[in-house]
Amino acid sequence: MIEKVLLGKTAFGGEVFYLRSDRVYDIPAVRIFASTQRRIRELVSEPVGTIEEFIDYLNAHPETSKPYVRKILSYHHGDIGELDFHGIYLKSVSRLFTFLGWMPIGANRGIKAVGTELSLRYCEARGSIDLPDGRLKSLSEESIALYQRLKEKKVPREDARYVLPLTTRTEEIIQIPLGRDLAKWASYMKSQPFDEAKGVGEILSKWNEEENGFTLPTEEVPEVGMPLKAEDEDEQRRVLQAFLSDKPGDVYYDPYTQSLVWFSKRSIASFHQDVRNRQVYFWWPSWESVINDADFYLPHSFPQESEKEARSHFLDLLEASRKYWRGGNFQSAVYVLPLGKKMEVYCAIYGNNNIYETVRLRACMRAQHEIRNQYRLILRKIGGRFPRKLGARCEVEGVCFEPKKERCPLYRRYILGVR
Repeated sequence: MIEKVLLGKTAFGGEVFYLRSDRVYDIPAVRIFASTQRRIRELVSEPVGTIEEFIDYLNAHPETSKPYVRKILSYHHGDIGELDFHGIYLKSVSRLFTFLGWMPIGANRGIKAVGTELSLRYCEARGSIDLPDGRLKSLSEESIALYQRLKEKKVPREDARYVLPLTTRTEEIIQIPLGRDLAKWASYMKSQPFDEAKGVGEILSKWNEEENGFTLPTEEVPEVGMPLKAEDEDEQRRVLQAFLSDKPGDVYYDPYTQSLVWFSKRSIASFHQDVRNRQVYFWWPSWESVINDADFYLPHSFPQESEKEARSHFLDLLEASRKYWRGGNFQSAVYVLPLGKKMEVYCAIYGNNNIYETVRLRACMRAQHEIRNQYRLILRKIGGRFPRKLGARCEVEGVCFEPKKERCPLYRRYILGVR
């Protein structure tokens, strides 16, 4: 039985819930559904459209949770196997909020946790958070309208989402250990210069103290994330800039220390996906640097006339962002940025096994296309010096567990032997 407890509300119409169950596989089942919000038809007989409806279904059909989790584990998505009785459900929060929230999660970033959120690669965008700024609300509505026009022209959801701003609404389930890890994550969110993140951090910090009796003896905030101002960027970025070239895709691998470092310039949408890889460490730019950079990513699937419209839309959003910034409204300046906005990020992975596992997952055709291109570039550049063969699972192990794999050109080439 999954119990859902409302802990509080965000500044822009979202809600924060605590989920708990007496069975360890119930919350992971909800995490799975949160990602694509598609039922597994042979396991879930009734149509369900929201996380809350899915929770109600599991409570009415408790026999469903365990096979639901096992089904996804059969695709070798191992992190679903991190079972727990607890979870935090963040309803109707922004893409900015979730992007910020993933940054400190990972062994080398400071906080142990797992989670999933509504994937705009597979799911329909559902509008924006409730905004008090009329101009920002209008720009968000224009973005949604363009998104719908792109889909009408058969542009895949994965590509149409690039025109959406960071105000776009999403939902998230995080499994985070109560006590210190939750306190650190709440402290991190409270430190962000955005009302929505601050509010959720305060709600969870207070609840963690009152409900669990846990108060950090000192404030612990992971030293990761994106500062507002360029002057506050991590000094290590300048060190890496001198070490690597400023050319996107510059890669350095040291077989003696088993370290891989590279420079990447990709869209917010791409990094939003990649930041959930807990093995990668990122040195982020400031929001000021992102706003001052004029580069965007346009998917190849955009028709020619749509590409022109998207470019114009990107420029309108960037102009609005810079105007907000000059006026001192830093929050709106960041919220209005589209998912297609590029940013310059330095990245690192340590340990040959971590490098191998990351490339194996990210070089797969199921990976988001910017991420896939990045990691296939890495494997081409370091493959000759790496002690193991690098590539997608089908290339290096000759197996594939993904659904609909028969349609994949890599599967056909490396497993079926079709050239």
